[in-house]
Amino acid sequence: MNKQVKGLLAGCGVLAVLGGGLAALKLTEKPGEESSLPENEDPHIMLWDIPSSDDISRVEVIPQEGASYAANRRIEKQETTDYETGEKTETEVCNYYLEGLEDLPMDAASVRILATRSYQVDASSLVSEHPTDAELKSFGLDKPITVKFTSDTADPVEFSIGNRTAKGEYYLRLKGDEAVYTVTYSTVDPYLHDQNYYVGRKVTEDQSEDDKTTVNSVRLERKDLDYDIYLVYDKYYEENSSNGMAALHVMEEPVHCLLNVDRSASVTHGLYGLNSSDVVCVHPTAEQLSSYGFDDPFLKVTWETSDGKTTVFRLGNTYEKKLSDDDTQTYYYGYVDSVSCVYGFSPDDLTLDNVTAPEITAKTVVDNYVFDIASLVYKADGVTLDFKGTGSDKENYTVKLNGADTETERFRLLYTYLLKTAAEDLILEEVTPEGDPLATVELEQQDGKHGTKIAFYDAGGRKAYIAVNGRILYRCRLSYVTTLIENMKIYGDSEQEFKMSW
Repeated sequence: MNKQVKGLLAGCGVLAVLGGGLAALKLTEKPGEESSLPENEDPHIMLWDIPSSDDISRVEVIPQEGASYAANRRIEKQETTDYETGEKTETEVCNYYLEGLEDLPMDAASVRILATRSYQVDASSLVSEHPTDAELKSFGLDKPITVKFTSDTADPVEFSIGNRTAKGEYYLRLKGDEAVYTVTYSTVDPYLHDQNYYVGRKVTEDQSEDDKTTVNSVRLERKDLDYDIYLVYDKYYEENSSNGMAALHVMEEPVHCLLNVDRSASVTHGLYGLNSSDVVCVHPTAEQLSSYGFDDPFLKVTWETSDGKTTVFRLGNTYEKKLSDDDTQTYYYGYVDSVSCVYGFSPDDLTLDNVTAPEITAKTVVDNYVFDIASLVYKADGVTLDFKGTGSDKENYTVKLNGADTETERFRLLYTYLLKTAAEDLILEEVTPEGDPLATVELEQQDGKHGTKIAFYDAGGRKAYIAVNGRILYRCRLSYVTTLIENMKIYGDSEQEFKMSW
């Protein structure tokens, strides 16, 4: 028996008081049943006491099944800031890393618990002072989980964890002590998990606010799409956005068009802060990667960034994981080539597995800042409005219509209607329109960049096609076009207000 236990029992006079009664109790109890000290005695028995969790330099866990694993201490510098004074100080902290997996993201707080949870342990009860082989088997201590602590300030601690008791505690045996004790569930919980439990589910880090790295391009290939989605960074939109809310990328495939800044972010920046639901295999071999379906993946995303890096993310086959008796979840095997670990991703973790090109388009045709326009020519139903503008802002911008001065505000309001062009349906297939256009608009900027030619054609069924720079890209309501033509016709009558709905 542990010397501390013997001292406690002797000090309390328990051996003398109980005499043969304790022996009789031990002889009559059934294997696996718990015995305890009398109610008026302190039931807690100190098994080991390491002065501080930071003194533990290594924790090794040897499971009943599967590979063993260990966590090693690192003393690292950490900078903290006083919220009141703003003063920064540097302190030393003890962090723990899984041995051999230091290159992988891991749940640092959980790994630290391997050392901090049980550096001082009291037993709840003494179950058997001299257990038989049959008792050890009934306690689950014939095939236990073994845990080893290596400490700077105390002797090594090694203990074995057995089965769970009817009270929800666990049987435990300390190396060098023949007796079997029970301890609380919280004492042993960190050691009941396998190594993968401590590998972080967060695969990649979020992009920090001070990180100026640009996503240059993203190519998304997926088996259920007959086209690639290819998005590229366009420096123009960063330099010329009037409100800072424009998407900085444009779609080049399957068609060239503008992007919705919110919906397209899941594609352009989807590999930042990528979270998984399951850890499947650390440091996979080539054969294992093939078995998970990565040779012919369901999804492949190729991500090029301004720091010169190319990152590839794949989703392979699917698998089922039982979460509880009533709940089974389907996951994709997922792999980022910069992280040597296969993860499980649920559909809720991702948008890349089902996003389509129409979902991320801007549904607008032009987004030029009105005071950047050098030329804007509307033609429809025999009416031509040929605007020429100069200036840079509301205060100095002037505009002429067909060579004569015109009101800048009237010009701006008509252009506002054009900005509302609702590209409701993205047209991916090649379409050749019939007949002449119902209306055309040609726009040029003062810097000569991002000129746009727009033509509207009757598409039948109260719909109109929208051609951008010679290609049919969208379909909208025919009523939008007829209202545009009506607004053009009343431009010269400032008493009439433009219609902004259709």
